[in-house]
Amino acid sequence: MVNMWSLFDRIIDSCCALCHAPGHAICADCLSTLPLNTAPCTRCALPLPSGAPPDTLCADCQAHPPAFDRVVAPLLYQRPVDDMVAQFKYRQRLHLGQVMADTLGAAVGGQQALPLLLVPVPAGPQRLRERGFNQAAELTRRLSAALDIPWAGNRLIRASDTQTQRGLPRPQRRRNVRGVFSCAGPLPDHVALIDDVMTTGATAGEASRALKSAGVRRVEVWAVARTPRDRWNRGSG
Repeated sequence: MVNMWSLFDRIIDSCCALCHAPGHAICADCLSTLPLNTAPCTRCALPLPSGAPPDTLCADCQAHPPAFDRVVAPLLYQRPVDDMVAQFKYRQRLHLGQVMADTLGAAVGGQQALPLLLVPVPAGPQRLRERGFNQAAELTRRLSAALDIPWAGNRLIRASDTQTQRGLPRPQRRRNVRGVFSCAGPLPDHVALIDDVMTTGATAGEASRALKSAGVRRVEVWAVARTPRDRWNRGSG
């Protein structure tokens, strides 16, 4: 008997996830329309006004420097990127992970000093049961192969499940993840923390503090997309 759900998934996976044209995971036309993060803060990659000069720090990073040293986030978390991320994360369209990893890899591939280890933001046990996989680990695995950098999914540990960050105001996001991360095993001096979306930076900041407490000197955050401030209540991390 034919497994119709498996057949349906194969048909969907052979079409563009955004416009449904046959061919690739995302067709060339849709790929060219993905919104780029062209004027980011040099520390946290928050999108700045288009007229901001190069090498500008946002007001938050000037007043309260984050625990991480640098964020790379080549896309903006708005349509159609939010749809692409949702299909990857919640509908297990894992082939989209390659598109996202390729986009992120292209953004970091030219830098001179690459990290010595890639570490995915860990998911809590309940999230893993619900989704069946950790989207950050899936991206990390693909980036590791593309950039020839080792990765480890067991060095940064999430102690417990937390309330979802989606819809929470920034102060509550920080309280929500306070103290939930710890580290195990040896870690090099330079690490990249991998996630799909960075919103307020609460999760990345808390994870970076745990990594630095374990002896890491430089923590970069690599996220596929950065959420503009006016969408923070709809973002995830």
